[in-house]
Parts: sequence; structure tokens; C-alpha cells
Amino acid sequence: MNIAHFISSGGLFGAENIVLTLARHFNDGGNTAFVVALRDSRFPRLEIIEKANELHLPTFVIESRGRLDMRSVFQLRKFLIGHKIDILHTHNYKSDIIGALAVQCGRVPLVTTAHGYTEMNRKVSAYEKLDRWVVRHFFKKVAVVTDKILSDFPSDKRVVIANGLDIKQFQKNASQRKAVRERYGIQNDEMVIATVGRLSVEKNQAMLVEAASRLTKKFPNVRFLIVGAGPEEQQLRRLITEKKLERQVILTGFIKDMPSVYSAIDIFVLTSLTEGIPLTILEAMAANVPVVATRVGGIPDLIEDEKTGLLVESRNVAELCAQLETLISDASKRNELAESASRYVRSHFSQEKMVEGYRKVYEEIV
Repeated sequence: MNIAHFISSGGLFGAENIVLTLARHFNDGGNTAFVVALRDSRFPRLEIIEKANELHLPTFVIESRGRLDMRSVFQLRKFLIGHKIDILHTHNYKSDIIGALAVQCGRVPLVTTAHGYTEMNRKVSAYEKLDRWVVRHFFKKVAVVTDKILSDFPSDKRVVIANGLDIKQFQKNASQRKAVRERYGIQNDEMVIATVGRLSVEKNQAMLVEAASRLTKKFPNVRFLIVGAGPEEQQLRRLITEKKLERQVILTGFIKDMPSVYSAIDIFVLTSLTEGIPLTILEAMAANVPVVATRVGGIPDLIEDEKTGLLVESRNVAELCAQLETLISDASKRNELAESASRYVRSHFSQEKMVEGYRKVYEEIV
């Protein structure tokens, strides 16, 4: 079976990591899985292709001039025919639409994974409406990572497959903890609160900076790491300077070795305004780090409030500060939440379960 995973990619985030995981597992001797990425002028560097090449996975790049470029459609169609692709598996709205056009008059069945829409702008909202129509009419199966996504779709077309983690790589590691803390000048007796993700409006890292400005007055031994890169970086730097938090809040940029980061931190925070099913929360849980996150998108499907983490309302800085203050002050509560969350992730979000779910989908439609 020849499978092509097609994604319009702007970095190496949750959906990209799922693509790499699936491609790795389905290049197993009996199958071949390609990583196919759309490159346009906004994102000339394709980190997903670089990573796939490191993993010795077969890759292909579709060039685009932006928007809906019919050259991209023809390139993809030629690739599908030339490599005798049995299944085209798309992973976001642009790849859904281009993929659907490319297989018209062909016999390649379409599968998509709805990872969730997170960019907050009208253009993406319009694309989402078009994407729903395209998926409903042209795709054999749509995999959703939580039961709440596309709940209006027919049950015979929709299947719930939870994202999976390589849980073993998120074991706590004392030497990694020491190395990361030394890199950023963090002392052993200082507590570290971190967030991980693309620096973008919808991730709302500014909310954590505001919380830091309030909390550091009471807890001067708390440091904050904002891990990631993106368009809001300069705005966040200005805000940190304005709040005089240059020592307390560190923008690390993109970090490749994420397990080492989770080993180094004590509390994980996600302040998103909109979300799908964020892998970063699952990673923090697997790493035995207590989580505080906003009650948006698929996050409440991952976190049972006060049992596997703490939920706060979006944009409510006061509530975020209150929950963080509780965890900073209460080690037993941190441990209790972390252990409960770790058990939950290990039982529900293994890579093996995810891969088996997709294997059944592929076998059903070929």
C-alpha cells in the first residue's frame, strides 16, 4: 500500500509531528508512506521535509505561488500517478482542497485528519467553510481527534482517532533538567513555568506575560519560559521590556529537543484563544508536569478540571494567576495533578493505538 501524507506546513507543530509519526510507522516493509508538503512564498523553508529526510522517509515538495495555484494541483496529480499512490491522506484545509482537485477523475481515495482550526482570521474561517463542504462531498473518511470536531458529519464517514505520543521519550531526566536550566541561567531553587507553541495571536502568550508581571511580585523565585517562534515574537519582546520582566521571562525561540524542556519545568501553561487538540498538553502530561490551560476548543476533552489539570477562562488573567499561585504554593497538588494526568495519557494516547486506528481506516477504504 502506497500512502501520501499531504500537508501545507508553516513549521514543525502538532499536525506535522502526527504526519511524521504516521509516515514512520507505515514505512514498514509492506507499505510506503510519503511526506508531501506544500511550499509557498510565506514558508520557503519546510522543516517537516527536513525532519522527514533526517528520518530517511520518502518526501516530495509541491511548489505554490500562494492562494489556490492550479500548478500545485497538477504537480500533486502527477506525483500520485507516478508513484501509484493508493491513499491520499491530507492534514489541513489547503491540502484538503488541493488534494480533492488533484484526484478528480482519478481513483485515489481521500482521507483527512481534522486537527482543528486555530488561526483567528476571516480568511481562515472562509476556508474552513469551503473545506467542510469539500470533505463532506469528496472524502471517504475524516478522522477527528475528538468527538466534538465535525460532530454534524455522517457517522459512516467520521472516525475518532486520538493523537498518539511516543510516551517513553517524555520520561523525566535529571541531567536534561540541569542542562536546560544552566542554558537559561535558572537556579536549582527557582520554579519554572513554561508555555510551548507558535508565537501567534491565537496562542495568546501575552496573557502569560501579564500573569508573570503580577506573580513575580509575590514569587520572585519563579521564572517563565516561552518556547517557540512566530510572528508575535517582537510584540512579546516589547511587552516583556515594557513590564520590566527581562530576567523573569525568557523567549527561547524554537527548541528541537522538547523532552529536555519538559524535564526542566515545573508547571506547563497554555493560554490559547482557540485550539484543536494540542499535542503540547499531552506531552506535558506524559512528562509528569502539571498543566493549567484555557477552556477552549478540544482542551476540556483532555483535561478534567481539578483531576488531570486546571482549566481557566480564556483572557481571564486573574483566574490564571490564582490557579498558578495555588500550584506554586502547593507541591502536593502539583504532584497529584501530574500523576493523574500521566496515567490518563498513558492509557488513552499511545502511538500504537493511533497507528492501529489509521491502519483500520486505510484497510477499509482500499
